[in-house]
Amino acid sequence: MYPIRIDTRPVRDGEPVTRLDPQGAPFEELAAARIQLLAGTATEAYAYEDSEALLTGIDGEVEVGDPGRARITLRPGACVMVPRGELFTLTNRTSRPATLLAVLTRSPAVDELPRADRTPVRDERHLQAVA
Repeated sequence: MYPIRIDTRPVRDGEPVTRLDPQGAPFEELAAARIQLLAGTATEAYAYEDSEALLTGIDGEVEVGDPGRARITLRPGACVMVPRGELFTLTNRTSRPATLLAVLTRSPAVDELPRADRTPVRDERHLQAVA
């Protein structure tokens, strides 16, 4: 088991997307990433050409848009699936930072994301919450 803590601080070191799985984790098909948007910011339309994505709201509100089509607002616990190669935008229209958890199928682009520092978990309550 590889427990992971999600750091909800706004963008660290200028990187809004950070892989959460530690180097050497046994994930062959999936990668986890934290996506953070500062208050009042948005991303340009983007597509993970070789990855499918499941985006889940962790903190705050993020609007996930399909350019020219639907928009879905993600709040904590809500999720949306983005098919491989489909363009999407992320917008935080609120006055506070927002965090999403993205679970992506592995691809060269996903493997290039900067990795979060692994924090050893010593709190048994956290292990119980993850299990």
